[in-house]
Amino acid sequence: MGNRAVLKYFCEVAKCGSMRKAAQYLFVAPSAINRQIRNLEDELSVELFERLPGGLKLTPAGERLLMHVRRTLDDFHAMRSEFDALRGVRTEHISLAGGGHLCRV
Repeated sequence: MGNRAVLKYFCEVAKCGSMRKAAQYLFVAPSAINRQIRNLEDELSVELFERLPGGLKLTPAGERLLMHVRRTLDDFHAMRSEFDALRGVRTEHISLAGGGHLCRV
Protein backbone atom coordinates (compact mmCIF):
# COMPACT_ATOMS: atom_id res chain seq x y z
CA MET A 1 0.00 0.00 0.00
CA GLY A 2 1.54 3.28 -1.04
CA ASN A 3 1.66 6.40 1.10
CA ARG A 4 -0.64 8.15 -1.32
CA ALA A 5 -3.45 5.65 -0.64
CA VAL A 6 -2.98 6.02 3.11
CA LEU A 7 -3.35 9.79 2.77
CA LYS A 8 -6.47 9.32 0.64
CA TYR A 9 -7.94 7.04 3.31
CA PHE A 10 -7.02 9.49 6.06
CA CYS A 11 -8.61 12.44 4.23
CA GLU A 12 -11.79 10.54 3.47
CA VAL A 13 -12.19 9.29 7.05
CA ALA A 14 -11.63 12.86 8.30
CA LYS A 15 -14.30 14.10 5.88
CA CYS A 16 -16.84 11.36 6.61
CA GLY A 17 -16.19 10.93 10.33
CA SER A 18 -16.58 7.20 9.77
CA MET A 19 -14.39 4.43 8.42
CA ARG A 20 -17.48 2.60 7.16
CA LYS A 21 -18.69 5.62 5.16
CA ALA A 22 -15.19 6.29 3.86
CA ALA A 23 -14.90 2.63 2.82
CA GLN A 24 -18.18 2.83 0.90
CA TYR A 25 -17.01 5.95 -0.93
CA LEU A 26 -13.58 4.48 -1.71
CA PHE A 27 -14.89 0.99 -2.56
CA VAL A 28 -12.59 -0.77 -0.08
CA ALA A 29 -13.20 -2.81 3.05
CA PRO A 30 -13.56 -0.84 6.30
CA SER A 31 -11.01 -3.19 7.86
CA ALA A 32 -8.43 -2.16 5.24
CA ILE A 33 -8.96 1.50 6.05
CA ASN A 34 -8.85 0.84 9.77
CA ARG A 35 -5.59 -1.11 9.40
CA GLN A 36 -3.96 1.66 7.34
CA ILE A 37 -5.08 4.39 9.76
CA ARG A 38 -3.78 2.35 12.72
CA ASN A 39 -0.46 1.79 10.90
CA LEU A 40 -0.20 5.53 10.23
CA GLU A 41 -0.93 6.29 13.89
CA ASP A 42 1.69 3.74 14.95
CA GLU A 43 4.23 5.20 12.54
CA LEU A 44 3.61 8.73 13.83
CA SER A 45 3.22 7.60 17.47
CA VAL A 46 0.06 9.67 17.85
CA GLU A 47 -3.70 9.13 17.71
CA LEU A 48 -5.22 10.91 14.74
CA PHE A 49 -8.88 10.25 15.58
CA GLU A 50 -10.95 10.11 18.72
CA ARG A 51 -13.06 6.97 18.51
CA LEU A 52 -16.46 8.12 19.77
CA PRO A 53 -19.79 6.25 19.90
CA GLY A 54 -21.16 8.52 17.17
CA GLY A 55 -18.14 8.27 14.88
CA LEU A 56 -14.62 9.54 14.53
CA LYS A 57 -13.37 13.02 15.31
CA LEU A 58 -9.94 14.37 14.48
CA THR A 59 -7.62 14.91 17.42
CA PRO A 60 -5.50 18.08 17.44
CA ALA A 61 -2.70 15.99 15.90
CA GLY A 62 -5.12 14.72 13.24
CA GLU A 63 -6.22 18.26 12.43
CA ARG A 64 -2.58 19.29 12.06
CA LEU A 65 -1.85 16.34 9.78
CA LEU A 66 -4.92 17.09 7.65
CA MET A 67 -3.77 20.69 7.15
CA HIS A 68 -0.30 19.45 6.19
CA VAL A 69 -1.68 16.83 3.78
CA ARG A 70 -3.90 19.38 2.06
CA ARG A 71 -1.02 21.84 1.61
CA THR A 72 1.28 19.10 0.36
CA LEU A 73 -1.31 17.82 -2.12
CA ASP A 74 -2.06 21.35 -3.34
CA ASP A 75 1.68 21.85 -3.91
CA PHE A 76 1.91 18.49 -5.68
CA HIS A 77 -0.97 19.33 -8.03
CA ALA A 78 0.55 22.74 -8.77
CA MET A 79 3.89 21.11 -9.57
CA ARG A 80 2.17 18.58 -11.80
CA SER A 81 0.51 21.42 -13.72
CA GLU A 82 3.91 23.09 -14.12
CA PHE A 83 5.35 19.87 -15.53
CA ASP A 84 2.41 19.62 -17.93
CA ALA A 85 3.08 23.18 -19.06
CA LEU A 86 6.75 22.36 -19.64
CA ARG A 87 5.66 19.48 -21.88
CA GLY A 88 3.19 21.74 -23.67
CA VAL A 89 0.16 19.94 -22.31
CA ARG A 90 -2.79 22.12 -21.47
CA THR A 91 -4.68 20.97 -18.40
CA GLU A 92 -7.47 22.48 -16.40
CA HIS A 93 -8.66 21.30 -13.02
CA ILE A 94 -12.05 21.91 -11.56
CA SER A 95 -12.59 21.19 -7.88
CA LEU A 96 -16.03 20.86 -6.43
CA ALA A 97 -16.63 20.92 -2.72
CA GLY A 98 -19.80 20.12 -0.88
CA GLY A 99 -20.45 20.36 2.81
CA GLY A 100 -17.30 18.42 3.69
CA HIS A 101 -13.58 18.92 3.36
CA LEU A 102 -11.89 18.95 -0.01
CA CYS A 103 -8.89 16.69 -0.19
CA ARG A 104 -7.69 15.74 -3.68
CA VAL A 105 -5.25 12.86 -3.85
